[in-house]
Amino acid sequence: MTGNPVSERDLLYLLLLVPGLGRKRIRAIYEAYGSFYAAIEEWPDLVERWKLAEAWSKFVKNEKPLTVAAALAQKRKSAGVEYVCFLDAAFPDRMQHIPDPPLALFYRGDLSLLQEPLAIGVVGSRKPTAYGRAVCARLSQELAVAGVVIVSGLAYGIDAEAHQAALKAGGKTIGVMGCGIDQIYPASHRQLYRKLEEAGLLLSEYPPGTPAMPGLFPERNRIISGLSLGVLVVEAAERSGSLITADCALEQGKDVFAVPGPIFSELSAGPHNLLKQGAKMVTTSVDVLEEWEHLIGRDIGRYNIEETRIVSMTPAERAVYDLITEEGVHTDVLLRSTAPGRLALLHQTLLVLEGKGLIVSQPGGYFARR
Repeated sequence: MTGNPVSERDLLYLLLLVPGLGRKRIRAIYEAYGSFYAAIEEWPDLVERWKLAEAWSKFVKNEKPLTVAAALAQKRKSAGVEYVCFLDAAFPDRMQHIPDPPLALFYRGDLSLLQEPLAIGVVGSRKPTAYGRAVCARLSQELAVAGVVIVSGLAYGIDAEAHQAALKAGGKTIGVMGCGIDQIYPASHRQLYRKLEEAGLLLSEYPPGTPAMPGLFPERNRIISGLSLGVLVVEAAERSGSLITADCALEQGKDVFAVPGPIFSELSAGPHNLLKQGAKMVTTSVDVLEEWEHLIGRDIGRYNIEETRIVSMTPAERAVYDLITEEGVHTDVLLRSTAPGRLALLHQTLLVLEGKGLIVSQPGGYFARR
């Protein structure tokens, strides 16, 4: 078939779009025939052997597979849909060696981030506490400043906090999606999606057009851990989906880190159980970095984001900031603790600190460090 404009990659893309075929059967087809071209040459056998007749008929109305593959390739290129697959040299080596590896990764953004040596998956609750948000932001920023790529799932809560913290620190971050690369989910994360597209990397193993479905999110967790040297769990309930990512990391032989939390919080149950099972406790970024010191090639030190924050504040802002904690402080407490001469400026100072991203307002009149 020399000279045929359809490549092996194009045939893989075709099979990825056949409804119900699935990556495991596609990989089995490749291994059985030795190449996708060889499989297509034995098309009648392939259709019968893998029971594709009904799915194929619905998909293309019995057109020839090479014709369909060529048309799909042209349509894909015209739409600017890019992907890297297991046939490519650019496919990340870490992905080749995990259980049930993806066949292809559709992407938008900086693909070179897949070759970065240091990466950590940061996962946790979709409804974190103020403490969880503050811890996630601090650790993600410090790790990003140290040159570690922050990998997460673009979901509400800890995922979004990790991505935003990395971007704010001028670091690198990868968002692994549980839907097609052209689907923004959740819809409220459109701005975050655009930021990752411009300054980071978006990845999905699912073809464009694939809607967000519950079963796809646990699947994508193995990619978060697969791209990373380890996984950090910040806050998670006892049966949280974030723990699936930790399980994937263990199965892949990766490091598992956990942040301790208040013993009365149900969101501490997941990290605490991981700690009981041997995960490494993390209270500063150094706890993570020292595990990979041999890969960093320099003194890890302490990447103290708090010092940078202090430099960015005026004395009046610092006075208010010092009254606020990661857990949150009520406005009434701030009013009682503020010097009488500064009471008139308290509200304005809170707005300035929030605008700088140093604190966040919470329901009920509370403010917490971020």
